[in-house]
Amino acid sequence: MLWGGKPAEIIKAAEQKKISILTSEEIIAEIRQVLTYPKFKKIYQAEGLRSEDLIETVLKTVKFVKVTTKLQVVLEHPADDKFIECAKAAEAPYIVSGDNHLLKIASYKKTQIISVNEFLKLVEARR
Repeated sequence: MLWGGKPAEIIKAAEQKKISILTSEEIIAEIRQVLTYPKFKKIYQAEGLRSEDLIETVLKTVKFVKVTTKLQVVLEHPADDKFIECAKAAEAPYIVSGDNHLLKIASYKKTQIISVNEFLKLVEARR
């Protein structure tokens, strides 16, 4: 897999059914787009992977949520609203992100926006 380190620990926890990773069509579309960027293509192609391989791995790990409400929360970067919309639709307790625009908001209603490190500490504490 392309992701290593701490993000890989989250993927592994999801594969072991310790947590659920929820997503939306909009988020998957963004992942597909990001995988076309030359800096990422170079990395996964060097590993003998195709973008389709990575998407397939993601799709095996996530659960889809149908987003029915559009929001305007992340005023500095409206493209990040898709993550808030997904969390709202899923009634998710957390958004795990490294994105400063989201982390600056810190929460939306009942959803906390936390870093990968913070989330891994929570997962570890639940064991």
